[in-house]
Amino acid sequence: MTFARPELLLLLPVVIGLAALALARTTRRSRRLAEGFGGGEAAGRLTSRGLLEFPRRRLRVLGLAVTVMVLAAAGVRFGPGISLNASRPVDVVVALDVSASMGARDVPGGRMSRAREVVVALLEALPGERVGLLVFADWAHTLAPITDDQEVVRFFADSLAENFLGERDQGTRVSAAVGEAHRQLDARREDGRERVILLVTDGEAHEDEFAVADSAALAAAGDLSIWVAGIGTVEGAGLGGDGAGAALTDAGGARVVSRLNERLLRGVARAGGGGYLDVSDDRGLAELAARFRRAPEDGGGSGGPGDPVTWLILLGLVLVAADGLMDRPGSARLRPAPTPRPRPRRLPQWLRP
Repeated sequence: MTFARPELLLLLPVVIGLAALALARTTRRSRRLAEGFGGGEAAGRLTSRGLLEFPRRRLRVLGLAVTVMVLAAAGVRFGPGISLNASRPVDVVVALDVSASMGARDVPGGRMSRAREVVVALLEALPGERVGLLVFADWAHTLAPITDDQEVVRFFADSLAENFLGERDQGTRVSAAVGEAHRQLDARREDGRERVILLVTDGEAHEDEFAVADSAALAAAGDLSIWVAGIGTVEGAGLGGDGAGAALTDAGGARVVSRLNERLLRGVARAGGGGYLDVSDDRGLAELAARFRRAPEDGGGSGGPGDPVTWLILLGLVLVAADGLMDRPGSARLRPAPTPRPRPRRLPQWLRP
């Protein structure tokens, strides 16, 4: 579930509280009215509703009505939905990790194969949009500046492999990738276009996590968002071996194991004002494509009969109408006067035995 205007969700407790306060005041007035009738028992004989009890049913109905109306105002989307502004063109720079750790094979086909699939899925979700591509390990290298010729980006992405940059670049500096992607976006900036950095990495950064988060926050301050596609598993996998060259070992002779660092990646996405997605399986890859996909040009992606906002508004109106019916005063129920019983006729005194 995602929201186009999540800040409006802060109104929910406020509006429900105001509704409860209004019902409480109404209950106090009803109690005074009941006293004017001569007490609760007398009021019950004259009206069809209890004047002394707090209207809990009305509060539940109003609370539900307020909830669905606020969700509609916040632009709720169920499922993956569209997380970017679908009505604006977008510039995306993909920063793809090609360090040695991306050679781990703890996901089907290996991490680098999955990274290439991420780029392809993104291009298919953004037809006609401008995309750039850079790779990084110890420092970042631009392969394709932002361009609307997506075939150029696809060509470079298909040729990528781990160790693409050579042995001297086997560290991983996420902050360098963020900085280079930010410079690309600034160099080709156009008004009215949404700007996004997509990091594709396992998160094994050889730098302080706070420095990485600071670089993401600094870039996000320049009117862009940073999304992160994580590849790998928490259990990880050894590097090298199994046909990928000699197994890498540490100083003690133990095999080097690379693991997905979700904590760092989620921190980068949070600081960058975007989101984190684990794309290690096909489900995560499909969700990434859905998050970036543009709305159809005919406007069918919003406000149509399948739009959840439309149905939430209709449900809210039905609930408000139901509350109005519950508040309608009942007709006075005056009990009919009891029918007098016929008295037995008594014989005259002179006829009695």
